[in-house]
Amino acid sequence: MRVMTENDMSHNDHMNHPAQASKKPYATPQVVSYGHVKDIIQGGGGMMSDAAGTPPGGNSKANCWIAEQLYGVDDPRTWLLRAWLGHVYDDRGRGWQFVALYQKFGRATARLIARGYLPRAPFYAVFDALLESAFDASAIAAAARRLSA
Repeated sequence: MRVMTENDMSHNDHMNHPAQASKKPYATPQVVSYGHVKDIIQGGGGMMSDAAGTPPGGNSKANCWIAEQLYGVDDPRTWLLRAWLGHVYDDRGRGWQFVALYQKFGRATARLIARGYLPRAPFYAVFDALLESAFDASAIAAAARRLSA
């Protein structure tokens, strides 16, 4: 039987606890507020999908068939786009004509995407850009509501 010496222990201890990687320098945290998560993601409405007939916010004219194909029915991005596009259409905001065309051709286009007849990549580019606008508009609206309250 061998007795462990102090030299053996320090060697084993070094093997069990490898040197830690160098740490990143500390940076002061910055808080960015885009409003309440529920308002941004759901648009202030319920959680029903287009398949159920009425999207969040209660606007029956806002459907996001293509967004559902790209992101999923219950994905927060789909909810946000649905609510935002509904407000754009109802308020006759910038791009409401696009929403009117989307209402006419969106469902058929989504079916073509689902069946693989149309590639998803160009639609991701368009809908990701729309998401950026929707996030910005939602953040501005949430901030305005907080200031007026």
